Amino acid sequence: MNRTLDEWLAHAEKVHPRSIVMGLERVQLVGARMGLLPWTIPSIIVAGTNGKGSVTVGCEQLLLAHGRRVGAGFSPHLHVFNERVRINGVPLDDASLCAGFEAVEAGRGDTPLPFFEYATLVSLWCWRAAQVEFAVLEVGLGGRLDAFNVVDAQVAVVTSIGLDHQELLGATRELIGGEKAGVFRRRQRVVLGREMPASVVSRAAELDCQMVTSAEQFTVAEDPRWLTITLRGGAWDQQAAAINGVPLAARLAPHNLGLAVMACAALFALKQDATRVAVGRAFLPGRMETIDYQGRRFVLDIAHNPDGAVFLANRLRQLELAPELLIMGNLVDKDSTGIATAFAQRVQAWIAVSTDGPRGQDAGATAAAIRAAGGGRIDLAGSVEAAIQEAVNAVPPDGVILVFGSFAVVAAARQVLGVAAADRFSTSI
Repeated sequence: MNRTLDEWLAHAEKVHPRSIVMGLERVQLVGARMGLLPWTIPSIIVAGTNGKGSVTVGCEQLLLAHGRRVGAGFSPHLHVFNERVRINGVPLDDASLCAGFEAVEAGRGDTPLPFFEYATLVSLWCWRAAQVEFAVLEVGLGGRLDAFNVVDAQVAVVTSIGLDHQELLGATRELIGGEKAGVFRRRQRVVLGREMPASVVSRAAELDCQMVTSAEQFTVAEDPRWLTITLRGGAWDQQAAAINGVPLAARLAPHNLGLAVMACAALFALKQDATRVAVGRAFLPGRMETIDYQGRRFVLDIAHNPDGAVFLANRLRQLELAPELLIMGNLVDKDSTGIATAFAQRVQAWIAVSTDGPRGQDAGATAAAIRAAGGGRIDLAGSVEAAIQEAVNAVPPDGVILVFGSFAVVAAARQVLGVAAADRFSTSI
């Protein structure tokens, strides 16, 4: 059809009046029609409230370091759609994605696919076309009704359960946990993060899953310099036993990398040298990302719910990074006051910025939420660029500035700071 990727994306957004419609019927129908389902490539599916992207990239890099050909899916992207579909650690090029869109368009017939379901099928088609040996799937929302849940994965990970997307997933951690646990399959190997609600654990037990849980069958030391996992009699000890004491080169949280290690160890025995390489390479933009700019150190993070903000505050303390000023922008359906509370007693200087789109939130509303949390001096900026310049003027050289909140705010900050991804990718499959 000779459409560009931008044209395909615009087309996919118009096929269904809503971008997100919970349910698997449409994806199952079209996926089977395309010959993608049942899915036969060994897979790891990663669900949870926070930490999904870090675990997904950790699994991707571990598999790559052990010589496997890997497809990985991320949601959402920071800059361009290509970031959502990776092969061997590289975002897929426009031509390959266009071929995937054309295949889905031909296969869907008169079935109206919402955008995220369209994108899911494109990912599966591209990975199969590239003949990957493993796939790692980051659930975008929920679990039970997320489009990636048409895949019967060999391993499932639930990273954490917090309050987010309550309008779709339920008002309590138990209800949300039940939705996330919808990715489980009978006798599957399951890796759980800390402090799981009973709904997650009971669902895994009902399905007779082989389950290892952080702080029970294994523990991950909270040392920002080393990845150390202590095993306490988990289901696949010998396969994971070789990874203790690996130096951490990146900013990803040790606990999330530990979950990734246990997930990959459920597939095969890990090697110390390969794991060392993988841990050193595991990185995602906008996750504790540090950038030096005009003599100041900027920290960028997509913490956009209260649990994520608390996690971020703890990570900053561990890494001895003490922000002197915070730039925050969020979406209207997020708990901005709860997010600001994680920092309100530690940092007195804030700049609130607006976010765009139908879920965007005005800087004034974000400032009011910060004020309700007990924040100190709060300025408003008309753009992320203006906020960064104001921050540079306000913070002395060598000072630390945190930019956090929605993906859009972090993406804009990366562009201003000169590290945004290229508009398009050229590496083909």
